[in-house]
Amino acid sequence: ILCVLTTFITRTKLGQEMRAVGQDMHIAQVAGINVDRTRIIAIMMSTVLAAWGQLIFLQNLGTFNTYSSHEQVGMFSVAAILVGGATTRRATIWNAIVGTLLFHTLFVVSPLAGQRLFGVSQVGEYFRSFLAYGVIAVALALHAWQGRSSKQSK
Repeated sequence: ILCVLTTFITRTKLGQEMRAVGQDMHIAQVAGINVDRTRIIAIMMSTVLAAWGQLIFLQNLGTFNTYSSHEQVGMFSVAAILVGGATTRRATIWNAIVGTLLFHTLFVVSPLAGQRLFGVSQVGEYFRSFLAYGVIAVALALHAWQGRSSKQSK
């Protein structure tokens, strides 16, 4: 789905209009783009994708807590893209795809591993949250260390 949307945005007329409106609405309007229509289409698409993403997210986590379940989406997204091989300076679509596959595998395996190893599946749930925070912390620490070492070498 992500690849299809990226192709849509980069290769279709509507996608190019969305990019132009997002960069500068006034210049897009001067260029002959119907800014209001493009914004309405973009809002409708983003709303549908957000609703679809929320349903998929709720299904994968196994709970239907619609009021507070979105609070960790960003954290899991950042951890997934970092696990996929992205850095703090550069990320690609393939990093997102690989990271999502690996992280989803972790979501499926960790409760079962917690049940097998400790007799309590909740330990696996704690482990996957700990791993997500750990991945982000390691990535940020490596970024800070790399920045500090490059400043010292200059």
